[in-house]
Amino acid sequence: MEEFDRDAVEWLLVGGYAVAFHGRPRATNDIDLVLEGSPVNLARAATALARFGAPANVVAAAAVMKESDVVFLGQPPLRIDLLRTIDGVDSKALFADAVVTELDGLRLRVISFDHLVANKRAAGRPQDLLDAEFLEKLRARR
Repeated sequence: MEEFDRDAVEWLLVGGYAVAFHGRPRATNDIDLVLEGSPVNLARAATALARFGAPANVVAAAAVMKESDVVFLGQPPLRIDLLRTIDGVDSKALFADAVVTELDGLRLRVISFDHLVANKRAAGRPQDLLDAEFLEKLRARR
């Protein structure tokens, strides 16, 4: 993520780590990042991944990602999943409504609470539905 910031890559944290950020820490096997899909941004991401030491096939795949592609870097539980889109949320809205924060000097953009709930509902897997239910209860208590 530091390398992405160094190259001004537009990226956003989603998935289990975003659920933890918004109030429900839980185990997860990967870090899910959405990349803004413009050719310029994908080229920047590929450059950053190469500098980080990603395998050549990962760098090449990231440079030409289509909307439905997922590029995997590493192995669980330390895997990074690079995505272009997620279920239930328009990509432009996803980036426009992101929560921006800082952690140990690193700028993080995290999916908004409402978009995270919508994404988890749309994904529909058992863990996603549990996450959505917990987050909705958390929202009701606020």
